[in-house]
Amino acid sequence: MKFGDRVLYEDDGHRVMGVYIHDVNSKEAIVKLDNLKEKSIVLEDRLTFIKDMEQMDLVQAMVIADYISKEKYDGHYTLLAFTSGCRFCFGTLEKMTYNSTSLMALGKTVEEAISKAIKYNIDSDSIINKEDKMYK
Repeated sequence: MKFGDRVLYEDDGHRVMGVYIHDVNSKEAIVKLDNLKEKSIVLEDRLTFIKDMEQMDLVQAMVIADYISKEKYDGHYTLLAFTSGCRFCFGTLEKMTYNSTSLMALGKTVEEAISKAIKYNIDSDSIINKEDKMYK
């Protein structure tokens, strides 16, 4: 399994969906379970792969965005929702303009916008750099 995969955790007859974060060692992994606020260390042999990030659901997308933002961007991300779709980037934009908004990852859904931001590494710094080049 790899970072961001949707998994099913089974323990003592209980089944809980979660998102795989990373290995701790050869037998344990860190997983964000849907029913808990904090990440958990679980036995890998009790995890079943469900799907990867290509077909993310909303919970999976938000867990992944939250994890990446806390690891690299002090917990900040920007999410905008319009009738025409959603925009997303990691970090916080200093100012919101038409140009900065247009450079954010665009998706028909929140999940799609987050997926594109991850895939194309779209963050506030890259948007500011591209915006600066527009004006030169």
